[in-house]
Amino acid sequence: MKPKVTVLTCVYNGLPHLKNAIESTLNQTYKDFEYLIIDDASPDNNVIKLIESYDDSRIRFVKNEKNLGVANTINKALTLINTPYVVRTDQDDVNLPNRIEEQIDYLEKNKHIDIVCSWEKTIDSQGKKIRNWKRVLDNYGSFLGHILTGICPIWHPSITFKTKIMIDSGGFKADYTRAEDFEVTARLALQRYSAAVVPRFHLLQRQHADSQSAEFSNIQIATARRVHIEVINNFTTHEHVEMLGKFLRLEKDILNSRMTKVNLMKINGAMYDLLNKVSEKQKLTKDEFSSLKKVIYRRVGFGIKYADILARLPSFLFYPAYYALSPLQLNQLRVMTSRLYNYFVKLRYIFK
Repeated sequence: MKPKVTVLTCVYNGLPHLKNAIESTLNQTYKDFEYLIIDDASPDNNVIKLIESYDDSRIRFVKNEKNLGVANTINKALTLINTPYVVRTDQDDVNLPNRIEEQIDYLEKNKHIDIVCSWEKTIDSQGKKIRNWKRVLDNYGSFLGHILTGICPIWHPSITFKTKIMIDSGGFKADYTRAEDFEVTARLALQRYSAAVVPRFHLLQRQHADSQSAEFSNIQIATARRVHIEVINNFTTHEHVEMLGKFLRLEKDILNSRMTKVNLMKINGAMYDLLNKVSEKQKLTKDEFSSLKKVIYRRVGFGIKYADILARLPSFLFYPAYYALSPLQLNQLRVMTSRLYNYFVKLRYIFK
């Protein structure tokens, strides 16, 4: 009987952690899958030797004649896969034993969900646990809400998706290299596909100095910002979109120097326009719209939501009230304190 799951690992060099990735996949409690490993023209011949050393009929090993990059290699894999589900696993991570079984079970019990990830534990190069990552996506609104704040709502090292939806949505885009995971996730959300986070730890995600995310972090950040502003522009052409984008991403330059009452009112107007157009264009239900707003305001704070009301206050009261409602903007404490000091100096001078 043909399996319904393909596990996909794209490899470029990958030593010394590739062995753990492969063996953690082969030792899953769920056994009936094809394991597609594609080497993207690794210059290290030891990588090929390691992969070919495994005598397991589930492994299908493909070698790229030239380096294609992550996006094009995944797209190539999609042309080779003929199973309903794809489990993606990276070359330096470790799958916990129940990952495939529990993720496939979740998708089959929740037919409206198209792509899932799981909770993850981050480990270092020696396998020492650094921290845990947990997230809940209540519904489609929550999924889209994270994207509107510039955050990828699902962690791609632990994703499993329906093969058809990835192909139908257009696959991965090579011109978004280093942030192709965020771009394809945003595109899936805009096309009204749904995602979930399985509330189980399924992956040990490895962080180390040689990882591509560490090596190309600046490019990754710049490309992710590009994706984010493109998503916002999909809904609104408000004159203050650029400022809104920086605010939603909580970028330091706007938070540290441009959070005047006037600019906050501009952002408030752009935010109002964005939320209404997102709700209209994506046909959000009441619960979805509520979840979307909850995600956004949990990140940026409620100060911006009530900025038009708070703006009636004198400045020496406006800023403390605003930041009290915006706890994640605590890096503004220094600026706020400086402003308060100046106000009190002026008051002292007036009443002297």
